[in-house]
Amino acid sequence: MLDRLIKEGKTMAVLFYDNNDRKSQKVLNELENIDDECDTLGIVFVKIDNADEAKEYGIEKIPALMYFEKGIPTLYTGNLEEEEKVLKWLENQQKTDEIEDITDEMLDMIIEKMHHVAVLFYDKDQKKSQKILAELENIDDECDQHDIAFVKIDNDKEAKEYGIDTIPTLVFFEKGIPHIFEGDLMKEEELLSWLVHQKRHSEIPDISDEIMEKLIDKVEYLAVLFYDKDDKQDIRVLNELENIDDELEKEGIVIVRLDNDAEAKEYGIDHLPTLVYFENKIPALYEGDLLNEEEVLKWLIHQKETATIEEVTDEILHELIEDHEYVFVYFSGRCEEGDECDNILDELENIDDELDESGIVFVTTEDMNFAKRHGIKTFPSLVFFRNKEPLVYKGDINDEDEVLSWLNEEDTLEIPGRIEEVNIKMLEKILAENEHVVVFFYEETDKKSQKIISELENIDDECEEKDISFVKTSDEGIEKEYDLPELPSLVFYRKKFRKIYTGDLMHEENILKWVLELHESTPDVIESVDRKTLQVLINDVEHLAVYLYDDKCESCDEILEELETIDDDTDEHGIQFVKSKDNKLASELGIFSFPALVYFETGVPIMYDGNLLDESQVLKWMIEQRNDESIEDVDRETFLEYIDTKEFLAVVFYVEDDPKNPKILRHIELIDDEAAEYGIKIIKCDDRLMAKKYGFRNPPGITYFRKGKPINYDGDIDDEEELLDWLTDPANMEMTDHIEKVNRKMFEKICHTSDYVAVFFYSDDCKQCSRVLAEIEHIDDDADSAGIDFVKIDDKQLAKQIGVFALPGIVFFKMGSKEPTIYAGDLYDEAEILNWLMVQKDPAGDMIEHVEGSDLQRIIDESNALAVYFFRTDGCDQCTSILEELENIDDDCDRHGITFIKTQDLSVAEQYGVSDFPCLVYFESQTPNVFEGDLSEEEEVLQWLITQKTEDRIELITRVMLETMVEETQYLAVYFYKLNCNICDQILEGLEKVDDECDIYGIHMVKIQDPQLAKRYSIKTFPALVYFRNGNPLIFEGDLQNEESVLEWLIDDENRELADEIEEVNARMLERLLDESLLLAVFFYETDHKDSVKVLERLEKIDGETDNMDITFVKMADPRYARKWGVTKLPAVVYFRHRFPSIYRGDFESEDEVLDWLRKNRYRQPELNIFMYALIAITTAFVLYTVFLLYGFQRPVQAPPPVHPKQQ
Repeated sequence: MLDRLIKEGKTMAVLFYDNNDRKSQKVLNELENIDDECDTLGIVFVKIDNADEAKEYGIEKIPALMYFEKGIPTLYTGNLEEEEKVLKWLENQQKTDEIEDITDEMLDMIIEKMHHVAVLFYDKDQKKSQKILAELENIDDECDQHDIAFVKIDNDKEAKEYGIDTIPTLVFFEKGIPHIFEGDLMKEEELLSWLVHQKRHSEIPDISDEIMEKLIDKVEYLAVLFYDKDDKQDIRVLNELENIDDELEKEGIVIVRLDNDAEAKEYGIDHLPTLVYFENKIPALYEGDLLNEEEVLKWLIHQKETATIEEVTDEILHELIEDHEYVFVYFSGRCEEGDECDNILDELENIDDELDESGIVFVTTEDMNFAKRHGIKTFPSLVFFRNKEPLVYKGDINDEDEVLSWLNEEDTLEIPGRIEEVNIKMLEKILAENEHVVVFFYEETDKKSQKIISELENIDDECEEKDISFVKTSDEGIEKEYDLPELPSLVFYRKKFRKIYTGDLMHEENILKWVLELHESTPDVIESVDRKTLQVLINDVEHLAVYLYDDKCESCDEILEELETIDDDTDEHGIQFVKSKDNKLASELGIFSFPALVYFETGVPIMYDGNLLDESQVLKWMIEQRNDESIEDVDRETFLEYIDTKEFLAVVFYVEDDPKNPKILRHIELIDDEAAEYGIKIIKCDDRLMAKKYGFRNPPGITYFRKGKPINYDGDIDDEEELLDWLTDPANMEMTDHIEKVNRKMFEKICHTSDYVAVFFYSDDCKQCSRVLAEIEHIDDDADSAGIDFVKIDDKQLAKQIGVFALPGIVFFKMGSKEPTIYAGDLYDEAEILNWLMVQKDPAGDMIEHVEGSDLQRIIDESNALAVYFFRTDGCDQCTSILEELENIDDDCDRHGITFIKTQDLSVAEQYGVSDFPCLVYFESQTPNVFEGDLSEEEEVLQWLITQKTEDRIELITRVMLETMVEETQYLAVYFYKLNCNICDQILEGLEKVDDECDIYGIHMVKIQDPQLAKRYSIKTFPALVYFRNGNPLIFEGDLQNEESVLEWLIDDENRELADEIEEVNARMLERLLDESLLLAVFFYETDHKDSVKVLERLEKIDGETDNMDITFVKMADPRYARKWGVTKLPAVVYFRHRFPSIYRGDFESEDEVLDWLRKNRYRQPELNIFMYALIAITTAFVLYTVFLLYGFQRPVQAPPPVHPKQQ
């Protein structure tokens, strides 16, 4: 997982720690405090408990923190317990854009893991290096854009390993192969062009002899062209070989060139050009025509794919014998194709693989000088060099089987009177084939070890008499490979189970006694093993049970006695049972308390969680694990049926008798359950015809069907985690042009692997979901092209957890972001949705406009939806940083019709009661609402603004705003509350439900946090609700938690109506009154009209009398709505009875005349005005005209013609 994240170029901080180390735990606890801040910075913070992984990055001491940016690591060298300094360092790493300085271990790691790396070898104290570095910093970003990692290293020793003598020097590594830049490093543009050229165009790199030695050690398949760059023929050959460079790369063969006569002569090369192929450090000479590149390509591929005996020179042979313990040489003499010596060589090719597996190097040579120096006079001959000692084969050279048998004999391998020197391959073979082995591990250059060997030679014969093999080995890295505490070490092996000698290695008699005692002793029923042996068993033994215990454990011995009784039973079932005190291995498996039992099948651990004292139950559990097969085995008919019926189906094709199958199937069984969680069915099938049909001529193989469409797995079939990642990769699971349906497990996987994900939440019982889905299907391809994965999921519970309470809904997830973003626009407008998705992916846009003074006030007065960011630069540290965050949502606000501006106009801020900076105020039709959340969370701010625009929310206001609104608003409900008050928040949620109803009745509801202002209205406890009617306050004394009772109280006529005042209504209120009131009088007027004001003053005098007649009297300043009822001249009074209107045509000079007219209408049938008469007349005329057309023009029915006599 770590390698994948690094490869993807994630910006991340990695804490390497030890879960059992107190200091690590302390550091971890401190760094947990800055995790959120790292998320804000876009830095993924992870931890890993793996010492081996740490060593890969050159980390020896744990805990350690490493920062990765674009795959390049930087190690933190400060105190990890000071989290603030760590955070500051991480911020600095992210902000500064410098070429990273790395160590030699990091360089090796970067070269291995990254395809294109530019490395500047420099000296930080050298002026020239400093000057060049300053120039190269200018192209660092351009290198990033071309996916070239640029690093620098100040390490002379590392430079010399690459043959670099002049500092500074730049080396470009392409897939581990170095290219040295020979131009002027001060010309950064020229260097950049060279780097891009090297990346885009594959050329055979020119290397030094030091680099060649490194490549021989690291690269498995390497071809080296030794040439002279001043020779025209050599350049011609080079140009021809350039033509096969790409083909060699596809085959995994690296080709390089070296212009060094001295190095060529060390390999016995007398003429140039010459091509040498190295496979596992063993060289082979090409003797064909180098100008025929096709022939060269064919030869190189043949060398790689087949086991061939390499042809070498005398010089190469000498090096091989010096460097390797076992070298078998076929001295052919002068040999032409078709000669007997050539036929013998062909037969010997058949045993090359077997010798290679045994660690024996097999080569051939025509040179006879070396042979003659060892007394070989007849050709062809076979000579076996054992630790430089030659042994001539005297048998039948034409019988390769007899040759192989001779080489495997102990008398052949051993040198009399000497402890045999073996390599790692030979040692593994000896340990596998011999029951008792003593091994002396040592360093070849250690003088003390040489003295010890002289002593041990004295007891070699005694060991052989007891059938105990005695060998020694000094291969590089042997102590790590065999997990030895130190070198030299003496180890006794019994069936791979080892014991390390702890006495004095110079006392051979004591050693012999120790060896013979171990040889004669009876092993424990359950064998005790050390760490290395256990690791070998886990890797080699298919079914292994390990009892982990501790000396401090009181019950461990008792349990061990019980388990000893089932040891024979486990052997009968092919389960090897061992015990170990390896606490380190236990901790790696997550075991921190003892005893514990772990069952390994093909190296995969399964923990036993039952009663260890019940040995019969333990045995039963182990046998169940041994025989468990969870993957369904199907025949052809079922297989074809599953392809048609299963949405996701993985088929493992296998051959019944293949010995590799149990291990492969066991690995796949381990992921069967987890794959099922993704909706993937795994089956196995041994139908060879079906396997062949889907591309597997030689099973095993895996085919994955997605809605019936197959793809084949080409990864490591033994790596179940890699297979599961491949099966659940969104790119593999998506097979149609439609939005893919996923389950919860698949959804979680996509969110963890994709940078941008859009999720459509729907439900089968949602009527509009299918229609919305049909619309957004049109933008799936566009979203995919933009790198946004679009999926759909039917999961109401998950939707609610995310915050989607009404389906359908669209949610955008961005990797590294704390919270997802919910779409709040029109779900039927796919263009708007696509635009919104693009903005969420890249929220960067234009700068927020800066406005002040009269322009600011004008915008506030004219805008229907306006967000104003009040800030100041002096005395406000966070104002600027928050502004930078808010810049990201400016475009989003524009798309939602919200104008976003910023201002430092303190006079306007004071006008709205803004005294704390920064502050965000949203104005909707001049009504202000203060944002009370975290301004640094721009996504939260955006959602709040959208909510304010699309939903009618209760606005948060300041004291100054309240005082203004009390003066200007006829009906105002003010909710006083405090911060951090749970009951306040609960009641507020309830009041939000009745806010829309309040709007219908013309009641504006707001909220305020101002305890001092609350005292002015005698409010002592919070929360509280105050109702202002034309500025007159009234405190609500009921239950605020019952929002319905609050609404009833607010709209109650006794509370709403003020003495001698006609109530002002809006269009919605009037419609409601028309529906609910039997008798209603409406005074339509204009606000700025003088006559309207005078008439209103007179009509206020008769408001009480209309109440007595049960006539509701209201006023409305809406000329357009008045025209709906035939009113063309204002002011006017319209009387409604059951919604039937009657317009007053009299004089408004006397209110008594209006009252008399209302009284007459109240107590008699309603009179129709001219408008209504005209409407009725037109309707009647239309009906009559229609009837006339239908019946007035019908043709008379004609009589039928007379019948002809013949027809009768």
